[in-house]
Amino acid sequence: MNVVRNHATLALQAHVDELRRAAGWLHAEAGARAVPDEAIGRLDLCLHEALANILDHSGLAADATLQLALHLQPGSATLTLLDSGHPYDPTMAPAPARPTTLADTLPGGLGVVMLRSQADQLAYEHRDGSNQLQITVRWGEAA
Repeated sequence: MNVVRNHATLALQAHVDELRRAAGWLHAEAGARAVPDEAIGRLDLCLHEALANILDHSGLAADATLQLALHLQPGSATLTLLDSGHPYDPTMAPAPARPTTLADTLPGGLGVVMLRSQADQLAYEHRDGSNQLQITVRWGEAA
C-alpha cells in the first residue's frame, strides 16, 4: 500500500476474498483524511458494486491484479478502479427495466443502478487494455 498526502493506492487480486480488504482499506484511508461517514458509506457501496461486477463479469483470472486509488480534494473523494478485464462502460449501460410483477423480479442486475444512485459523478475510460472507472462522491458545499 502506497500513501501520499491526499492520495492512496491499493493492489489486490481479482478474488471475492479481497472485497473485505478493499472495504477496510477504503474506510481506513478515507477516515484518516476526515471524509464524512456518509460519504465513506456511499463510496463503500460503490466500491462493493463495482468490484462485484468486475469479479463476476470481467473474465479476469483470480490471480489477476486490480488497482484501487483514492484521491481527495476539498469536499470530494474520487475512487478509481483499474482492471484488465473485458471492456465494460457502466456509464453507458442501459438501466434495467423495472419488473412489473414479483414473478418478473430476478436477483441481481442492480449494480449499475446502485453506482449511479450513490455516486455524484461516474467516468469510464478503456485505454491500453485497461478499464478505468472513476467514482466521485461530494459532500458539504461541494455536493
